[in-house]
Amino acid sequence: MRGKIHEAKGDIAKAIEYYEKFLDMWKDADEGLPELKDARARLAKLKDKQIPTRSSS
Repeated sequence: MRGKIHEAKGDIAKAIEYYEKFLDMWKDADEGLPELKDARARLAKLKDKQIPTRSSS
């Protein structure tokens, strides 16, 4: 839930941190759990946003 809260606030770094902690704590859980699928998808989306874009000069 903390990851979702920080994601909603626009704090990408903190959201990533909490999603990673959640996934680490649940690493031995059933892979098919919707919570895990959701957290992985959100984490991947946030990491894509975090990649800095290069502007041409």
